Amino acid sequence: MAFRLKLLALSIALAFSAQPVAADELDEEEFEEDLEDFYGDEDFVSLATGTKQLIHKAPSVASVVTKDQIKSMGLLDLDEILETIPGFHVSRNKAGNEPVYVIRGVTTRFNPQVLMLLNGIPLTNIYVGNRGQVWGGFPVESIERVEVIRGPGSALYGADAFSGVINIITKDTSSESHVELGGRIGSFNSQSVWLTSTGTINDAAVRFDYQYYQTDGHEEIVEADAQSQLDLIFGTDASYAPGPMSNMRETHEFRSQIDFNNWKIRVGAQYRKRGLGIGVTGALTPTSRSFSNRWNFDINYKTDISDNSKIDFQISRFNTSLEIDGNLILFPPGSDIGFGAPFPDGVIGNPEVFENHNRANFTYTYSGYSSHSLRLGTGYYFSEIYKTKESKNFALGPNGEFLAPGSPVVDVSDTPYVFLPEEDRKNLYVFIQDVWQVANDWEVTFGLRHDDYSDFGTTTNPRFAVVWSTSFKLTSKLLYGKAFRAPSMANLYAINNPAALGNPDVQPEKMETLELVFDYRPTDDLTTVFSIFKYNWDDVIQFSPDEGLTTTTAKNIGQRSGQGFEVEATWEAFENLTFSTNFSYQDSEDDDTGFDLVDVPRQQFYLMADWKISSNWSSNFQIHSVMERKRASSDTREKIDDNSWLDLNVHWKNNENDIEFAISGKNVFDAELREPLETSIPNDLPLAGRSVHAELRYHF
Repeated sequence: MAFRLKLLALSIALAFSAQPVAADELDEEEFEEDLEDFYGDEDFVSLATGTKQLIHKAPSVASVVTKDQIKSMGLLDLDEILETIPGFHVSRNKAGNEPVYVIRGVTTRFNPQVLMLLNGIPLTNIYVGNRGQVWGGFPVESIERVEVIRGPGSALYGADAFSGVINIITKDTSSESHVELGGRIGSFNSQSVWLTSTGTINDAAVRFDYQYYQTDGHEEIVEADAQSQLDLIFGTDASYAPGPMSNMRETHEFRSQIDFNNWKIRVGAQYRKRGLGIGVTGALTPTSRSFSNRWNFDINYKTDISDNSKIDFQISRFNTSLEIDGNLILFPPGSDIGFGAPFPDGVIGNPEVFENHNRANFTYTYSGYSSHSLRLGTGYYFSEIYKTKESKNFALGPNGEFLAPGSPVVDVSDTPYVFLPEEDRKNLYVFIQDVWQVANDWEVTFGLRHDDYSDFGTTTNPRFAVVWSTSFKLTSKLLYGKAFRAPSMANLYAINNPAALGNPDVQPEKMETLELVFDYRPTDDLTTVFSIFKYNWDDVIQFSPDEGLTTTTAKNIGQRSGQGFEVEATWEAFENLTFSTNFSYQDSEDDDTGFDLVDVPRQQFYLMADWKISSNWSSNFQIHSVMERKRASSDTREKIDDNSWLDLNVHWKNNENDIEFAISGKNVFDAELREPLETSIPNDLPLAGRSVHAELRYHF
């Protein structure tokens, strides 16, 4: 407890250490000139309204991490970037050690409540509503900046902009020819190489990015797993526990971009292959592998049709898959799961899903009114699970026959006994946004979006924001918004699943959020932000036990609520030394039971120091602390220990900037870190211990 109080005291001290300075009287022209000097590029955000604006004026609680910050901190993946955001925690699930993004205590098993965008285009997979069951991370070498808003964004972005929105903005083209070649090696037999190139061909600016990454992954020992419990019940000896998790990764990442006149064209292809972590069912399965092939393209056209009118047209396509390499072993060979005898080859189930996503949207912006800026838009979205495949050796076969233990693996694709039918979804939407400059120091933003879905009906989501420039140094915001989370195809249509069945009557989850924000910048070198929030989360989709059966069915049966605050500060203590810190607190509960939400951190702390030692050398350290995670009232295990760890990065570049070298350490004190899991994994999910990585870049 004393340690937490010290962390909180340090965070508050950094946030409010400087005395307020009275605002000078400035005319509008002088004010604009001061803004150019006062703010850097990282202080602009486009995610809040769809247009670029100063982050302290944006009608949202927003954070931005730029490519330069990513490099100075030695961050290797998107998940490490997100861990620096106030109120944002990256947990892990048992299946493949995939990330679970927890914002202000809002999360569920498959984590569909956070919208991920790539250059403003959703990456949502409709199978379970998240970023894909084989997400596999996102490498940082192609990232220009990451923008995050905490709170609802459905009035602008539609479905799943629920607890927050993440927008990954990739690096742009350049008129100057430039090539970078880099490589990285490190712990867990990790290796990565990348190549980026940008320049011009005739009148077009072009960019090319490629990165390859492979790792054995961390192999912390799992003392007991779900199969350990089955062994006790049925007298078998099938579990691989105690034993290491399977966290191998292999990724290929290709991206290209062409800009000419008012056109921008992007093309990308990604391959992800992974081990299964602890396993899909919580039983160690060291030989199982899953993979995903993804490709995307988008065509964008922007132009000014007059001094006050702009149009923006975009079409895009995203293709993604969940595929199995060999067999996916749910329970290991020799396992008895209550079918009367052990399965000599293990319980095998190979579900595969293939999706297409097609989008078109048109936006018109008009700023001809003296105090209003209008943004109108419409769009169409067509998504489909165009193919599902399944083979297995348990439950019901292709003719409805019972597959007894010892049966061979049979294909049930294109039969009534496949786990999920092929389905599609259509969505037509319109939205309007008005930014009203009520007075020089008052700005009101109103937005409204209406969505019409082919499978569950319509939903309308408003937002309202008042931004008051209280003084030259203080901005105050009052924000209100509604959001919805569309039910996934598994929520609606899953069949023949031995545990969880879909329900076509399920409706979207809904959330209302109220936020109060104070952005105070008392001096040129100190920025502080304090935000308070409260939300109500209704119609939570949960799987409820079916009376007299072993299955569960998706239903809207939950209500949850939460409140809390976040304080953050950035202080340029000296010309070559910068501190950044944040502390967040949230108190969320299940309104039906009155108990706190489990497994999510009530408190989080982050401290970063960046020291430019010389013109060649710099160093950076980060302290993370994730605190006070509660277990369910029925869970009798000891309380979950807090996670605290230190990361360190040292960077060198020559004065010509053509060679760079860096060495980074993650969890340098080798702290034992764990993320909470259900009781079938008694000792929870072990996270990686100490790791070290070294990288070399060459620019020419």
